[in-house]
Amino acid sequence: MREILWITVAASILYACIMDFRTCEVYNVTWWISGSAAALLLFLNGKTTVTAIAELAAFCLIQLLVFTKMYGRADCYAFCVCAMAETACGMGFAEYLFHMLIAFGILAMVQFARRNIDTKGNLKHPVPFIPYIAAAFVLVLLFF
Repeated sequence: MREILWITVAASILYACIMDFRTCEVYNVTWWISGSAAALLLFLNGKTTVTAIAELAAFCLIQLLVFTKMYGRADCYAFCVCAMAETACGMGFAEYLFHMLIAFGILAMVQFARRNIDTKGNLKHPVPFIPYIAAAFVLVLLFF
C-alpha cells in the first residue's frame, strides 16, 4: 500500500512538473491526488506526533499566506505536498526549510548560468518552479 501511495505522490509531482513546464499552470486536482496520497502516507506511518502535525500545519500556513504572492499557489501546494511526504519519513520543519533552500539554490544557479537574473536579484523572465521543487525533494529524500 505504501509503495502505491509513494508512486502516486511521485507521479503527481512529475505530472505537475510537466504541466508547469508546458503551460506554467497546474490543475488543482493534481494537488488533491498527491495531497491525499501524502496524507495517507503520513497517517499510515503510525509514528507521527502532534508536534510533527503542528510543524507541518505551520509550514503549510506560512506557504499559503506568505509565499503565494512570491512564487504562486501551485508552487506552495507543491511544497506542502512534499512536506507531508517528508513528515511521513520522520522529517520536520528544519528539513522543510532546507528543501526550500535547495530548491531556490538550484533555481538560482541555473538561472544565473542562463543570465536570467537582473541586478536586483529577480528573474528577468518567469520560469516554472515546480521542477526545481521536485529535484530538491528527491535530494532531501535521498540524503536525509
